[in-house]
Amino acid sequence: MTKIVKVLVLVLMLTVMLPISPAQACACGEPDWSMMSGEQVVSTINGMQEEPRNRAGQSGQLPPAPPEYEYDANYRLVPL
Repeated sequence: MTKIVKVLVLVLMLTVMLPISPAQACACGEPDWSMMSGEQVVSTINGMQEEPRNRAGQSGQLPPAPPEYEYDANYRLVPL
């Protein structure tokens, strides 16, 4: 009896989890840069951990620098 319940729970979990692709799982955490103020963009980017920020900057995923800011070599936003 317990084996049947375990198998049914496993099947249920797989049924729920399989339709969620990795792209959908990652996309929910990305900020909407167009809805943010310049200060929010600066705060969000500079608050990111260094490695993910560098990867995002190298792959072109970071937004253009807000007015009066520029990216440095480590993809941090610094005032002009």
